[in-house]
Amino acid sequence: MSYFGEHFWGEKNHGFEVLYHSVKQGPISTKELADFIRERATIEETYSKAMAKLSKLASNGTPMGTFAPLWEVFRVSSDKLALCHLELTRKLQDLIKDVLRYGEEQLKTHKKCKEEVVSTLDAVQVLSGVSQLLPKSRENYLNRCMDQERLRRESTSQKEMDKAETKTKKAAESL
Repeated sequence: MSYFGEHFWGEKNHGFEVLYHSVKQGPISTKELADFIRERATIEETYSKAMAKLSKLASNGTPMGTFAPLWEVFRVSSDKLALCHLELTRKLQDLIKDVLRYGEEQLKTHKKCKEEVVSTLDAVQVLSGVSQLLPKSRENYLNRCMDQERLRRESTSQKEMDKAETKTKKAAESL
C-alpha cells in the first residue's frame, strides 16, 4: 500500500473530514485571494496615476537654468515608473480573471466530487457516530455486569436476578 494510503486517514481517522473540509473551503479561499489581488491592483493604479501627475509637474519645470536636466530626469523616470505600475495593474486584473475562472471551475468540480463521494461521507459519518457510541455502550454493559454480580453476592430474589440478567443481555447485544 502506498504511503498516502497508509497515512491518509490520519490521527483518529479524520483524514476524509479534513480533506472534505479543505475542498469546501476552496471557494472561500479563492474569493479571498481575488479580493487581495483586486486591492493590490487598485493600489498600483493609484500609484501609477500619482506618478503620471508628478511627471506633468516635472515637465512644467523651468526648461532653462541649472536644474533643467534634472527636471527632464524626473519627468522621464516618473513617466517610466507610471507606465510600469500601470502595466502591473493590467497584469493583476488579468490574474483576477484567472483566479475567478479557477474559482468557477473549482465549484463545478466540488459539486461533481460531492456527488461521487456522498456514500463515503455517509460511511465516515456513521463510523464517527458508532465510534462515539461505543464507549458509552461498553460502559453500560460493564455497569450491568457489575449490577448482576452485586445482586448475586447479595443473594437477591430470582425475579430480580432474571431482570438483571435480561438487562445485561440487552446491553451485550447493544454493544
